[in-house]
Parts: sequence; structure tokens; C-alpha cells
Amino acid sequence: MSDEQNRGKAGISWPVQEGTSDPVAKFFGPDSKLSWHWNWNKHWQGPLLPNSSEDLQINAEFVPMIWSPDLLNDGNELQPGWKYILGFNEPDHGDSSVADKKTPEVAAQAWIRVAALRTDPEQKLVSPAVAGSVQWLKNFLTLIPPGTMPEYLAVHLYTTTFEDFVAKLEMYYDTFGLPIFLTEFAMQRTVVAGDNFGIDPNVPPPETQQQVHDFMGQTTKWLDETDWIVKYSWFGAVRESNNLHGVHPFNRLMDEHGEITNLGWQYIKGGHA
Repeated sequence: MSDEQNRGKAGISWPVQEGTSDPVAKFFGPDSKLSWHWNWNKHWQGPLLPNSSEDLQINAEFVPMIWSPDLLNDGNELQPGWKYILGFNEPDHGDSSVADKKTPEVAAQAWIRVAALRTDPEQKLVSPAVAGSVQWLKNFLTLIPPGTMPEYLAVHLYTTTFEDFVAKLEMYYDTFGLPIFLTEFAMQRTVVAGDNFGIDPNVPPPETQQQVHDFMGQTTKWLDETDWIVKYSWFGAVRESNNLHGVHPFNRLMDEHGEITNLGWQYIKGGHA
């Protein structure tokens, strides 16, 4: 079996704030099951990552993102050769360095320019990924012009049980009818009510590392077997702790020294293998 045939739906995210893409290559060795990566931004080689090695090679697909409408004017170019482009990042939430709160009306107007970035009919749009407000997404999709409808739905999902994980993804698919890019998920307790997003004090965090290993095993197996899941990406490939944005460190795929964790190796090998 060729290396390309050996790859699956799984990918990794890497925070552009760390200034280099070099650690990403560690996840894509010859036996890796991972097939793609993204970093909440437009490219993985260029001025946004000035500390990357000039000869860096990553044997995987890169999926760029326009995380905020403001990035349409930032002067940075999209990585050449892209097939999919991710839309705005948590525009219903927007309290971090890679999320910018916008109304559905403002986002819909900016979306016209995102859609115009396509230069090839093979290039596809992936919707904005909300922190949890399904209503925001419903409103947005009713406001965008004909011809700019995304072909795929981006979803973020943080929970601590497999049953809740499946139920929420099925809700997104049943509600919107679009195949899904699960661009962020981990074993993490959260609560979403209206426009509020935070930690639910009534839901315990993962209490042991083994719980997270087991959760990864269950979820990745289900994701791989579900045909309307196109791509997925575990959240936790970071070195700098601040870039976890409050997600429990048991979810780390890489430690603060840039070494792949045991969970990271599980993910590289297929998650449930």
C-alpha cells in the first residue's frame, strides 16, 4: 500500500502564533495515518511563520482558513494549490486571538469575498465554524448570496462522553444536511447557551489520561466509519500552554518541549488502532 493510500480522514491543527511549521512535520512520518493540517490561517510557508526552516517539507494537504473577515485585507496570500478553504472561526464567540465576533449579516457580506477566492471549480468552501450557536449558523446560511453556499460544514465539538459527541454531530448533520469537517474536538467539558460559551461546572473534566485515550479511540473509530464525516482534527497539537485556550492538557498531542506525547502517537497511528 502506498503512503498516500495509507492516510485517512484525520489531520492536525497547529497554532500559527508559534511562529514555525517545523513541528508539524513530526506528525507526518512514513507510517502516519494523518493526511492534512491547518493553522487557523492562510499559509504554512510564508511571513506568518517566519521561523520555519526554508527547506521544510510536510507530506500532507494544507487547508487554509480565513478566520476573520479582516484577514481578507491583511496582505497575506493563500497557500498555492489549496482544494478546500475554511471559513470564519467561531464568529459567534470571538474572545481569542483567532476568533472575531461578527453578526451573521456582517459575516454574510464578507463571505462573498471568501467565495471569490476560488479560481478553480474543484476548490470548495467550508462554512464558518461556530463555537456552539446553531442559530447564528442558520441565520448566516439564509443571508449568503446564491452561488456562495458552502459545500461542507465546519464543526467544533468539545464534550466528555462518546454518546454526547455522536448526538451533537448527528444534530449538525440532520440540521444542515452538509458533509462535515470536524476541525476541532477533544475530551473537554464546555457549555453553550445562546451566545455564552464556557466551562460547565456540573460536568467533570477528564480525571485520568487513560480516559482521554479511550475517548479518542471511540470517537476516531466512529468518525472513520461515518461516511458524512470528511475530515477531522483533534485539538491539542501545541507547545505553548496558552495556545490550548483552556482545553485540558490531557488532550495534548505534543508537549511543551516539542515532543509527541503518547496520545499524539496514538493519533498518528490511527487513533483507534
